[in-house]
Amino acid sequence: MKVLVIGAGNAGRPAARLLNHLNNRVLVNDVRELHELPLKAQKRIAEMEDEGVMFRFGGHSMEDILWADAVFISPNIPQDAPVRKMVREAGDLVHITTSDIGRTLNELIGLPMVGVAGTDGKTTTTNMIDHILSSRYRTVSFSSLQDSLVIEGLVELVVNGDIDDRDLAVFELPHGTIRMAEGLELSAGVVTNLTPDHMDEFSNYDEYIERNFSIKDLMAPGGVLALCGDDPVISSLLDDLEVQRVVYGVGERRTVEFMGRRFTGSASIHVRASDIELRGLAGSTFTLNVSEIKTAICSSCGALNCREHDGAVSVGPLRERINLRVPGIFNIENALAAITVALILGFDMEDIKRSIEDFRGIRGRFEFIDEVDGVSVYMDAAHNPESMEKLFEGMEFQGRLIVSLDNPDTLTVRDKERIGRVLAERADTIIVSAKNETTGVTDMEAADEVARGAGEERTIKTESVYDSIRRALEIAEPGDTILHIGPGVVNAYENVRSDIEEALKSMEDCVVVLGGLGNVGSLMARNLRARGHRVVVSDLREDTPLVDVLREEGIHLDLGGHDPEILRRARTVAITPALENNRKILDLIGDLDAEVIGVEDVLNMCPVDKPVVGVTGTNGKTTTTGMLKSIMRVAGMRVPEHHLNIQGNTELVPALQARLPGDVAVVEIGTFGRRGEIRSSAMLSGVSVGVITNISRDHLSAGRRFSDYIECKGEMVEVAEDLVLNADDPIVASLADGLPRERVVFYGIQSSESGGVVPEGRECPKCGKPLRYTRRTMGHLGDYQCICGYLRPQPDVMAIEASPGGFKLVIGQEMREVRLATPGIFNVYNALAAAAAAWTMGLEIDDIVRGLESFKGVPGRFQELSDSPRIILDYAHNPAGVRAVMQELREKGRLIVVNTVASESGIDGDREIAAILKDADVVIPASYAARRASDILGDKTVHIGSSRMRAGGGTLGASREQVAEAVRKALELAGPDDKVLIIGEGGYRYAEESIR
Repeated sequence: MKVLVIGAGNAGRPAARLLNHLNNRVLVNDVRELHELPLKAQKRIAEMEDEGVMFRFGGHSMEDILWADAVFISPNIPQDAPVRKMVREAGDLVHITTSDIGRTLNELIGLPMVGVAGTDGKTTTTNMIDHILSSRYRTVSFSSLQDSLVIEGLVELVVNGDIDDRDLAVFELPHGTIRMAEGLELSAGVVTNLTPDHMDEFSNYDEYIERNFSIKDLMAPGGVLALCGDDPVISSLLDDLEVQRVVYGVGERRTVEFMGRRFTGSASIHVRASDIELRGLAGSTFTLNVSEIKTAICSSCGALNCREHDGAVSVGPLRERINLRVPGIFNIENALAAITVALILGFDMEDIKRSIEDFRGIRGRFEFIDEVDGVSVYMDAAHNPESMEKLFEGMEFQGRLIVSLDNPDTLTVRDKERIGRVLAERADTIIVSAKNETTGVTDMEAADEVARGAGEERTIKTESVYDSIRRALEIAEPGDTILHIGPGVVNAYENVRSDIEEALKSMEDCVVVLGGLGNVGSLMARNLRARGHRVVVSDLREDTPLVDVLREEGIHLDLGGHDPEILRRARTVAITPALENNRKILDLIGDLDAEVIGVEDVLNMCPVDKPVVGVTGTNGKTTTTGMLKSIMRVAGMRVPEHHLNIQGNTELVPALQARLPGDVAVVEIGTFGRRGEIRSSAMLSGVSVGVITNISRDHLSAGRRFSDYIECKGEMVEVAEDLVLNADDPIVASLADGLPRERVVFYGIQSSESGGVVPEGRECPKCGKPLRYTRRTMGHLGDYQCICGYLRPQPDVMAIEASPGGFKLVIGQEMREVRLATPGIFNVYNALAAAAAAWTMGLEIDDIVRGLESFKGVPGRFQELSDSPRIILDYAHNPAGVRAVMQELREKGRLIVVNTVASESGIDGDREIAAILKDADVVIPASYAARRASDILGDKTVHIGSSRMRAGGGTLGASREQVAEAVRKALELAGPDDKVLIIGEGGYRYAEESIR
């Protein structure tokens, strides 16, 4: 049978793999591209393709639906999704459901199964149960500790034929996974508690409760469900529960409040802990009291979940003193759940006692990390108010308690003020990191919310767990305890633990930088050397243009391999981010005594010590940065350079460049269109003056909206103390709204001689209506106004009589003539941005003019490679950039364009660029993306053979071979008086060598 699986997520993948194993032909569709899926999913998909499962990404087609005999639609696909309508229109298809998958698995596996549901405590309870059961049975366990989804794990057992090697399965059932478990039959189940969490994924609390409590529907005939009677939500559900149950707890009356609802009360308890003695971090002791309870063992034949006889074996009453090695009331409850399950499955009390008392905990659950100078350091996964309250319940610490908290938000937004209040009741000091360890975004507002709840006077805010632990160690005294908590301990365990361990280590004098010839590695090495460390760069590459730079700065080189003797003598090894998970590198340094550090350590060791200008925007960043550096140097200032041949500086490059020696730093800050990137990069770079050149449509793939992109660029406003904004760009100018006027310097063209503008429309950022332009200078730039009253602000720094070759610069009462060595109206704007930033920094107008006129351009920015025919190379890679370049080439003469672009806005961006190129006489698409969008150009298009194939990755667009073929074709067609324009990143990289 041919089966179409819709959705390649956590439900679709295991369903597809199981169906393929059952000799069906399986095709998986997903609207996302493969690279948009998590890395773990990409790895699993590659394995499934080797097994014969087919995948198609980037959308759903009726052709695929009509190909199929049957369809499985992942439960996370919205009911109103277009693909569901397409399936309905396709007619007679067999619909395979999640319960079909569950029942099939149940039949194929044939093992007794134990499932654990609830809000908190699932992972520890699952592993406690597994620890007890594995003393008698060959168990298999799936939980967040094993980083394994239950359905995917069970399918793995079936596909690999490992079922015969197992006797029993124990697994965690989170709220997102439990829907896929429908059809499974559990011999025993657990519900730990039902306090609210992940509520942004549910329409209301009742839906959340119903989802988690649906474990009751998975119980096998004769199966028994263990429930925590201390939880008032669970106790309120017991009267209507129809399955056999056992209630456990410590007998405490608790209250749960959420959104005006209040749950109180507790249930009659069958398995109770009494006479509790808490021994702090050493664990606890309690008396276990078990009344008579039903098990899942048949009283007639002794079988588990027998279907042939009525009646089950009972156990109890029992009484036993239990000594736990793991701390806290919460672990007593987890232990009660595990003990109850073991009794349900027929274990005797002696075996249960021996196993539970031997349980020493799991990673990330009050896990001991190290002791430094008498200060004990732990980490725990508590991440919501309820789990934090349970964590501290009955816990005593000898000295002060310093709590380090990573950002409580994940993809779920939590009540951070309440978390702050909870922590303030127990902690002496709270240090909160703004970094969301799940998304990687630094959100200082999240840290601010925690501080409001805890009190600003006892809260320290940082940007990373590393910073938090370093700060905690600075203030801790012997006998104190540092406890790191937060969702990062679950979702990014390795990263968080690494941050903690790195913070615990001290820096040594000698540093070997592995991968030090790379972009980030070279800057790490140079910063460490500038702070007085003896630095050796060790790299597999034998040569690089950076060699001279590194040697001039006194950095030793170990090239062509990693000399074992150099590594053996190193007291510190610095690893670049690209090598952090490289198995060969990890094996190489595994036996060294050296301290291992990463880029975050270097950033913390080398603070920013100078004014920093950060330049962002859609286009013009690189040229504006170069012009401003030229001005600074003319004025006698030292300005650090990164010396890297890169385009679009990302977070770490500007941050490291800003830390290099100099009097002032000028850094370009780019983005891939993701929120938080510019904010994080500007914060890491210590930007004090922010320049925003212009904002046009770019990076709009993967469903991103232009409004989202505007917000990304506008993040500079949140960080910089002073802002330099383009008054002629209505969106950029609107970013000043609400800001004190003294924080903003506007620049713009007041009058110009340019003609033949390639226009681009813009809506009013206030009311959304089309703006009316009284004068256009380039694209969407010019003098505008709206019927709502919004209009262009008056520039503080302006150009009058602007032409491609120069302008008159007016700043206050002073005016100077400026001649540009790099012509173009777009370069007039770049020059004005640089001039306005320099003026903001206090430089004189004469230094500004000399700096602008001495600037000779940036490679790949309107760079002339030949004059007969005239060949121009420009990195323009988005519609606004291409529009600006085309405006400058409207003079007489035939124009041939080689298009190597692959737009970051996908096919829509590629088509918009193609439309702009209609003014050319000939267009040669060099990239597959450009070819795909060229149909609107008609007979102006001249194709090359190699552009039929996808070649350049990402925004590179075209490969070396495609660029070479396209350039050869352009030169064949060009006469001596023609112009050849080469645009895009592929052209920037490879065109010059093709012309030579």
